[in-house]
Amino acid sequence: MNLEISGAWVVTPTDDTIRVEKKNLYVKDGKVLFSKPFEKADKIIDATNKILFPGLVNAHHHIYSTLSKGVPCEVPFVNFEGNLKQLWWTLDHSLNKEDMVLSTAIAAKDSLKNGVTTIFDHHISGYTENALTDMAEVFDAYGISGTLAFELSDRNGEEFFQKSLAENVRFAKAQKGKSVQGMIGLHASFTLCDESLQKIADASEDFPIHVHVAEGEIDGVQCFEKYGKGLIERFESFGLLRDNSLLIHCSNLTEKDVEILKKRNVFIVQAVDSNMNNALNVGNISRFIAEGIKTTVGTDGMHSSTMKAYKNSMIFTKYLNQTPDMGYGEMQALFLNSFKLKKAFGLPLGVIEGEPADIAIFDYEPTTPFNTDQFLGHFIFGITESICQYVIKKDEILLDDFHVTKDLYRDLFKRSWEISKKMFERFEENKKLYN
Repeated sequence: MNLEISGAWVVTPTDDTIRVEKKNLYVKDGKVLFSKPFEKADKIIDATNKILFPGLVNAHHHIYSTLSKGVPCEVPFVNFEGNLKQLWWTLDHSLNKEDMVLSTAIAAKDSLKNGVTTIFDHHISGYTENALTDMAEVFDAYGISGTLAFELSDRNGEEFFQKSLAENVRFAKAQKGKSVQGMIGLHASFTLCDESLQKIADASEDFPIHVHVAEGEIDGVQCFEKYGKGLIERFESFGLLRDNSLLIHCSNLTEKDVEILKKRNVFIVQAVDSNMNNALNVGNISRFIAEGIKTTVGTDGMHSSTMKAYKNSMIFTKYLNQTPDMGYGEMQALFLNSFKLKKAFGLPLGVIEGEPADIAIFDYEPTTPFNTDQFLGHFIFGITESICQYVIKKDEILLDDFHVTKDLYRDLFKRSWEISKKMFERFEENKKLYN
């Protein structure tokens, strides 16, 4: 398909800045060009004064939570651990293959509607064999890139742990260099004993890990009580702080933890919406960025909007530090780091000449002057509140004038209430597992 996109403001993230230029963009044979390479376009998108981004990145998602809306859980949870046991651990143990294919399809469509084309997902379900491949097939069908990892913990017993580890390693090896790759998923330090961490280290080669760190205070407290060291120090002692690992939340780090992370090529991913929803601490994004630790945002399964995550992260870092005199620098860093993460896994940015196209166009037309210097003011207070209108990946239009173009998994969508009802019944049966 020969595609012409006319009149857009093209936003290009670099290593240390954000460049904005108004120009036409062309897609031929799935590649981005800025000089017209054909006489006649098969399709012209009039994007005059609208904002064209590289496809956005969700650096931490929990697609398995998609069907949790309306699940019959009981409150009070009392605390964070009660929340995990009574809701999330019970839910994930209740999910089968059909649930997860449906969940992934719903999340893929929601992500495209929000301009998100790259997802780093942290998965757990009641079945393990080929679970990540099942999800990857849905990613590929909708044109979503990213990584998948199967959560490892001791809470479901040794047999389930071993199957989960095998699935992680199998998938990561099989997906090297592909658009959907594998990481090694760890739940958290407090649900993994030393023996389990050693098994993970021995079996997982140099694949990066994707792990919750200090989401709740229990994580760090238990680590000191059991092992006499901090969370980051503990992962470091097993050689697990591998390049491009994702450390999620990091809400209760020690000074020693921060000092170690400053020397490692890893990413901290904040999920402010989720932390506040769980009544938990939120890591100091401004501090992490000032220390030179690559920090960006995910949604933790709360929703699929990276734009919302950016906006809420900036607002909360002002609140946390009790000053209005920050935000722009933090927002720029979160934005740039999300694309550094994308490139770290060999995925094209999507708006560079000659690259495979990976484009999201947002329906925002500046009503005040707009250029590189003024971008962040528009981004924070306008663009993050706007709606994605088009998504183009290679030579496919995945979102066309606000509508997802791929009508896939019709049977599952048609039966989504029936599928969810059966899962809810299993949820009720599984409540006794973690009481």
